[in-house]
Amino acid sequence: MNSQVILLLNIAGAAGFILWYAMSRGHGKRPTQLDMKAPDHSSKPASLPVKNLLSPSVMGKQGSYNPTMTKRVRPGIPQEKYLNVMFMYNSHSWDAYEVLGVPAGSSITQVTEAYQACLKKCDKESIEFLEAAFQAILKKVS
Repeated sequence: MNSQVILLLNIAGAAGFILWYAMSRGHGKRPTQLDMKAPDHSSKPASLPVKNLLSPSVMGKQGSYNPTMTKRVRPGIPQEKYLNVMFMYNSHSWDAYEVLGVPAGSSITQVTEAYQACLKKCDKESIEFLEAAFQAILKKVS
């Protein structure tokens, strides 16, 4: 097979593709049209959302915790208790229990033991971060 035959096959393939593309463009489905007069069914909320844990009421100065995280009150439904403690450090939100490596809602003795174990393992740059997590849990407990 010489190069002229390969060139003719490529030209025939390209022409076939262009012909197929041109023929298929006009026979597709029409796009969905927006009906502005249709009734709006999205105004019924399925449920009330939980207040965002990263809302401005939670955010504060570095390493602080604001315990005003609440859920919207719905009649007849008991309030849930948040076990996690969120705190801000270097403009990022962190879960204090997760930082110390204990389950959310752990007792203060477990938290203290985990904090002291983390202090022994970590480098000097992480001490301030662990201290902020520990203080956030202490503020919530007291």
